[in-house]
Amino acid sequence: MKTRSIGFKGDLVSVHPLYSLAGAVAALTLSLAAHAETEAERRTRILQETKMNVVPELTVPASEFKDDGDPTTIEIVFVTKKSDGPSRVSEDGEVIFLYKASDKTQQKLIARAFEIRLARSESGT
Repeated sequence: MKTRSIGFKGDLVSVHPLYSLAGAVAALTLSLAAHAETEAERRTRILQETKMNVVPELTVPASEFKDDGDPTTIEIVFVTKKSDGPSRVSEDGEVIFLYKASDKTQQKLIARAFEIRLARSESGT
C-alpha cells in the first residue's frame, strides 16, 4: 500500500488517499443524518407553512373545481347544492368540500387533509 506523507505544523502524518475520501464521506453522512428532519419537525413544518384559502361559493360544479396548484395551500370550498356531493377531502388533500358540515365534521376533514399531506411528504410526492 502506497502512502503519502504530508507536513502539518511540523508533525509528519501518513495518509492514504482512500482513507481521506472514506473519512470525508463518513463525516458527510453523519452530518446529513444529524440534520435529517424528524417526523415531529416535518409535521410542525407542514402545519406552519400551510395556508388555508376559502372559496365561499362555487361557480362550477364541484366535480369541475380545479385547485390552485399550490402545494402549500388547502382550499376550503363551501358547496351549497346537494348535487355537488357530501362534505369530503380530495384524494390529494388539497381541497376540502363542505356541504352543511358541523364544526366537528369540519375539524375531522381538516385533520384528514393534513394527514394526507403528511403522508405525501413522507413518500416524497
